[in-house]
Amino acid sequence: MHRGAKARNGHWNNFPRIFEMNEQRRTLNANLIKIGSIAAGLLLWHSLAVYAINDPSRLVSPIVVARAAYEMLFVTGELYPHLWASSWIFFYGFALSIVAGVPLGFLMALSPRLRDYVNPWMATLYTTPRIAFAPVLLLWFGIGGGSKVAIVFLGCVFPILINSYYGMRVVNREYVELARSFRLSSRALFVKILLPASVPFILAGIRLAIGRGLTGVAIAEWFGATEGLGYLVFFAGQTLNVPILFVGVAAFAVLGILGFELVRRFEIYLTPWRRQAQGG
Repeated sequence: MHRGAKARNGHWNNFPRIFEMNEQRRTLNANLIKIGSIAAGLLLWHSLAVYAINDPSRLVSPIVVARAAYEMLFVTGELYPHLWASSWIFFYGFALSIVAGVPLGFLMALSPRLRDYVNPWMATLYTTPRIAFAPVLLLWFGIGGGSKVAIVFLGCVFPILINSYYGMRVVNREYVELARSFRLSSRALFVKILLPASVPFILAGIRLAIGRGLTGVAIAEWFGATEGLGYLVFFAGQTLNVPILFVGVAAFAVLGILGFELVRRFEIYLTPWRRQAQGG
């Protein structure tokens, strides 16, 4: 009997190791699927360009795009000014949208009067195409960086604001009542209950804002710009330089992927309880 109990204890002691191995296997399989998906997409792209369309003025192989990117990065270096111009426009507009959107979303959740006041303006601005605002912002701020940052800001701020608002609104009321029963101050209630529960919603809004912000960069650089990825894509399209056009599109995609990965890592750091609940 003692031997049987010892065997059972040994089995349970090995369970965390077995679980960790299963997690590692799942992660490996997921990475292999991602690599296979990318390889299949590139192969399909190459096949369409070379065998189906076979017209360099419409579509070129990813090999041709890779060669053009290599030349622009390591031979001529002409891609770096465009990357820098677009990156700082995106960064400033994106950062301002977080600074403005998160507090305003929280205030709207806590103040019905403010919510009723802001909602009509938010609905109007959110549903109006940003490209329609571009001439107005150029008129107000000129063709410099101010108008471009404003266009990116308009694209980013509303997903962050809306998600911050809903993140605060959907907090479990039982947690709030429990905190009040322990006589937590309003500040402690916000810091310990409301804010942590809102973090996943805020980060989801930030992820949505990345794509909208990069779209705003492209729109902003179509008007009166002389550099930037949006300008590069627009100019290459006008001159039918298809390899350079795809280099610009690929650069936008890389910036978006890097932004998503950064937010994912922030989410892992800021919400460790979610990873533990999922067994990660």
